[in-house]
Amino acid sequence: MALTTGLLSGCLSRTDNTQYYHLSTPAAAQSAAVESNKVFVVGLRMTTVDFLRTKQMMVELGPNELRLSEENVWQETPQAGFARVLDERFAQDLPDCQLSPFPSVTLNAPEFILEIELQSMQGRLKPRGEAEVSAEVRLLDAGGRLLEREELRHVSPWTPTTSPAGYPALAAAESRAAAALADEIAQKVSACHRKLSGNKL
Repeated sequence: MALTTGLLSGCLSRTDNTQYYHLSTPAAAQSAAVESNKVFVVGLRMTTVDFLRTKQMMVELGPNELRLSEENVWQETPQAGFARVLDERFAQDLPDCQLSPFPSVTLNAPEFILEIELQSMQGRLKPRGEAEVSAEVRLLDAGGRLLEREELRHVSPWTPTTSPAGYPALAAAESRAAAALADEIAQKVSACHRKLSGNKL
């Protein structure tokens, strides 16, 4: 009984050192109102590679060596976090675009479909400190015909401030990389929209 009581006391007194982080972007400037007949719909379909389904923050220590932190975790899965950043950046960069999950029973016919597979969201120590976010991006027309496919990658400088890694600095660096990636995707969507609109004239 005394041993059991001691073990329970040890478990109950253990402190939780978990630190939570989220991808953040600068507050979007208020966009001018867009006439409803000028808004175009883009259906979004997002997936992620298997190893990014954890909320644990990742640091690449060297070739083929990843460290997952038990005490430093994302508040959302990387896929959910990037989807939120994408939505925020589209609202700022493309106020005339309605980005909606696809398929959806309430979705108006999309002009085209945006497919994103998130492929990395991690820190890297060698050959230099940096945070990376990358994805394969595919644009399809409303009928499912592939219009464009490209693998996009953005990095942001990261200087670890504590051993083995400065996770607050990593979260900030990954936020910058994610925002830059979302901005580039928005640019590609805008260019595709202009091209399709020109073809309809």
